Parts: sequence; structure tokens; C-alpha cells
Amino acid sequence: MNTFTLEVWYDEGSICTFYTVRWVTENDDAASETDKFFDEYAIPSHSLEDEAVQLFRLITQSIGNKYGATDDFFDRPENKAQALPPKPKQWVEEIKELGRNFPLRLFCYRITEQIVILFNGGIKNASSAQESDNLSMKFYEAQTFVKKIEEALQSEMIEISNDGRYLQDFGGTQEIIL
Repeated sequence: MNTFTLEVWYDEGSICTFYTVRWVTENDDAASETDKFFDEYAIPSHSLEDEAVQLFRLITQSIGNKYGATDDFFDRPENKAQALPPKPKQWVEEIKELGRNFPLRLFCYRITEQIVILFNGGIKNASSAQESDNLSMKFYEAQTFVKKIEEALQSEMIEISNDGRYLQDFGGTQEIIL
């Protein structure tokens, strides 16, 4: 059975904490799914570097430090998971700047306005994520992650901390293995 850990990816914003998932492997040195995404696209040699950096700023600055994980940012439901960036909106400048045909998608799961779990993503080059060569497998992985996380939340194996910013296991520790 596939096992993964939930770990804090970014918690330096004043409003929202971002988690990521990392597959548990024998040597335990695998990169997190979110790091794999940014390691692939946010590099100078990639043609979508600017877009990856824009998405990074949207996550860390706009959601993490300015607005929180509000409905404005989470309007691309992909079955149980969601995709960032959101559809352009005139009333949120940071979203409007990304434009209608933003080429990248990063799958995620919003638990509350203060906790979001980021997965992996890629280039959207078809009408749906499932039809995009680069996204289809990551789409299905995101669905698997969300299903396990939802089950753990419902069974109270995972709880939200008293301050509402962190996840912890039923014993109160932040090391979460699913």
C-alpha cells in the first residue's frame, strides 16, 4: 500500500499554512510533490519559469499572507481536489493578472481558509486535466491523496490544532503518516 506523509510546506504567511505530501520510500529522501512541481517549472531553463514564479507568489503572498484560502482562490474543482490558479476575477487584482489561459495547474485540497494541502501539477494542454498528457496521472494521484486525507479527518486520525493553522495526528504531534 502506498504511504505518504503530510508535512508543512510553507507556514510563514500570517493567514494560511500550506502542507504538501511526500511519498514514504525505503531511503526516505524523495522530494515532496509540491517541490517536484516547482523544481521542474520554476527554473531559468524552463519556458514557463515566469508562470511558475507567478503561481508561487499567488500561493505564498496572496493566499498565505493577504487573503487566506477564500472561495475566490478555489473555484476550479477537479473532482475532490482543486486546482490553482483560480479563474480570473476582476475584483482580486492578483488573480486577474494571471489571465484566462494560464498554462499551469497545481492540484490542492483546501481544508479551511487557514490550511491548504498542495500536491503536484503540470501543464494543462487540453480541455480538462484528465485529458492533458502532463496532468492526468497527477490528477488521479491528487484524488487518491484527498480521499485518504478526508478519511483521516472524518475518523479524527488528523485534527486541526487549537489555533486553526496546523494539522496534527490524534495524539497531538505534527508528524502525520497516511
